[in-house]
Amino acid sequence: MSLPSSSPHTSDDRDLLYSELAAHDRLGEVLEKEPERTFVSDWNGEHPFARSFLGELADVPVGALGALGTYSHMDEDTELAAAVADLHVRRYGEPSVTARRCVPGAGATSFLTTLLLYQFLDGVRELAYLPPVYYNAGWWIRRLGFTVHRVAPDVDFVEDVPLRLPTGRCLLWLTDPVWFAGVPVGRATLDAIKDWQCRTGSTVIVDGTFQYMGWDGAGPEATEWLDPDLTFRLVCPTKTLALHGFRFAYALVPERCATAFAELHGRLHGAAGLADRRFAHRAVAVLGAGDGALPLMRFAEARYRRLRAGGALPDAVEPVGGYFVFGRPAVAAHRIAGMDIACFGGSGHPGFVRVNLLNPSAVECLSAAIRSRDGKRPLDYG
Repeated sequence: MSLPSSSPHTSDDRDLLYSELAAHDRLGEVLEKEPERTFVSDWNGEHPFARSFLGELADVPVGALGALGTYSHMDEDTELAAAVADLHVRRYGEPSVTARRCVPGAGATSFLTTLLLYQFLDGVRELAYLPPVYYNAGWWIRRLGFTVHRVAPDVDFVEDVPLRLPTGRCLLWLTDPVWFAGVPVGRATLDAIKDWQCRTGSTVIVDGTFQYMGWDGAGPEATEWLDPDLTFRLVCPTKTLALHGFRFAYALVPERCATAFAELHGRLHGAAGLADRRFAHRAVAVLGAGDGALPLMRFAEARYRRLRAGGALPDAVEPVGGYFVFGRPAVAAHRIAGMDIACFGGSGHPGFVRVNLLNPSAVECLSAAIRSRDGKRPLDYG
């Protein structure tokens, strides 16, 4: 089918949101024209916990996973939904999460599409948002022709940002945490959104793809306090475990919407792969046992501390979780390419880019710029 027009309008804030997509396009042009630059914001990475997270899946042949001629419908896996709910209740301390609210599927990106199209098919044509918005979501917001209203003048890093929430009922898109900097949206901001939601009966979509990645361990997320009957929340264990070769995410939706939402997701994206479905069970089990993803989070934190102490990142927004940091590398600008604040709808922070702490090329590039005192050996950043 043909999609709605994406022509720009000046009566709302579409141009602001679309500027983030333009910044991504400009970065892509730089990487294509100057491949010798190190892309320090790269989304790919490596870490030493992959095999322990995967267990037997690291070596088992595909044929041993199950029937290869049978579709593997993750959204029909009631045991998986129950395990996800148990993870949230017992490990994360979020008692409102039930199996009936859980819609699992293959990958966070697919859910960005479903979350927006579900609202579009329900007649919603206006959307308010708090920057940043993940670029794939921004692409669909543009293609579906939503009228867009930005409710904050800047990205919510550490200090509170003033909100201009709609006076009436509306759909709000919220990304938490601010993933490219490893910080959660401020508590005051979320409290204001919660009060507004209760007052207006507004629906909130939470892109929580990078939640449950705190360096101090995983616990309740503040967005869980939003009204569960009016909130759609996206969670992605493959991001939490940094195992992007598998595809597994799930949406926590109001119970009254779960059947229709799952049907739409299935019609848009079909069944999951057999290996992805097996991984989903493994991922939930790993996150719910022992230290969960904490070894990986501590690894990322230690690498960040070493980069900062060694002078490779003279300035940075202090992260508290995840494996991205937003800072100013001590590397000549022509040697690197990175996602700057324009890619995320923010302002200020000259010279700051997103750095992937798990990407070998990014870390090597930053650490090589800082030499040990003998001038012969780069510092060891792990």
